Amino acid sequence: MVVPNKPSTRGAALDDRWTRYCLEMAGRRAFGWVVLGVLAFALQLALIFVFEVTSPLPLVLLLFSVLVLGFGLARRQPYPKVLDDHAWVYVRVHWREGLLVVHGVRPVVLDVSAGPLARGRIRRHRRAWVVSPDRAGNTVVTFRGVPKLFPAKIVRG
Repeated sequence: MVVPNKPSTRGAALDDRWTRYCLEMAGRRAFGWVVLGVLAFALQLALIFVFEVTSPLPLVLLLFSVLVLGFGLARRQPYPKVLDDHAWVYVRVHWREGLLVVHGVRPVVLDVSAGPLARGRIRRHRRAWVVSPDRAGNTVVTFRGVPKLFPAKIVRG
């Protein structure tokens, strides 16, 4: 299957091939982190009960596994609710004081949970695709060539 490098502005965002690909990639990343957390937990159990290690390593592994699993479960986003029937909208964007300013039909300022690499890419391209926000002000943003959906919250509309 050939995956496009940007979403389509026709039809519901949830039905778009780009969106489905991004959700699939997010699922794979989450599965990888869960496997890593489970392996760390199993290793710390083996160190304690099989090898009877008394160093702080088992405690560190236990803490790591709990943090990874807790962080993974807490960061799950209800994308289908936000993407429901809305279409992607192609907009111009720029960063101002750590917030993403969207220049569209209705200009808004978003708080996007994007890392420094994604922020640098956005700064260069100055283009994004945004889904209309739900009643609570939650939305999703994506960028060309970055197969990830970034959750966002409206700060000012």
